[in-house]
Amino acid sequence: MHLFSKRLALVLSYVSWAFSISIAISKSWRVWEFDSDVISTMYFGLWEASYMQKINMSGYMLKFPVSAVLNDSWNIPDEIYYGQDLILLTNFLTPVTLYFGSLAIWASWKNDLYPDFLQACYNISALFLVLSCFCITLTISWNFIVDIYGETTLDFPPGFPVGKDMVEAQRVSYVLPLGITSASLALVSALLFSYDWYSNVQWCQEKPTLVLTDLQKED
Repeated sequence: MHLFSKRLALVLSYVSWAFSISIAISKSWRVWEFDSDVISTMYFGLWEASYMQKINMSGYMLKFPVSAVLNDSWNIPDEIYYGQDLILLTNFLTPVTLYFGSLAIWASWKNDLYPDFLQACYNISALFLVLSCFCITLTISWNFIVDIYGETTLDFPPGFPVGKDMVEAQRVSYVLPLGITSASLALVSALLFSYDWYSNVQWCQEKPTLVLTDLQKED
């Protein structure tokens, strides 16, 4: 049972990490629709925005895909500025969890269980997963709340083809449910590692009693 919970926690950690990488590179954190013939829809990520721009060339309306880096010329709000660091932190924390979780499974296959080493692996894995869950939850909720309620200060650089006053609608993309799923999986994995830690502590407390009982029977 304990080995199964370790494996399950490790698998869920891998899935959570894959989801967090997906939302980090996603360009659909915000989807804005504009009342404009030049740009109808724009997709925002944490680092860049992408859109299809219409250009009139010799009487023909042509569409070109454009990507714009969110640099200093943009008015970047705090939820994006700090969200970049939080998502990067998440994607650095999870590999540490996977490393120590793998070590815990490796140690469990040995004849000697190395209880102190196992407890350290469980504690580190659970702690980093909780931190990862917190970072994802904070970034996702902060960005989507201010966007949906229209409180974001994100604005375009001077001379941009569209303005913030031309925004007609704001859509919720797949990033929100994907982020919630990633955070939930990280939390479940942390609980499983905590359960393994508690089981290992209980085993260490019971082992001396079992050994003493066996010696008394031999006498």
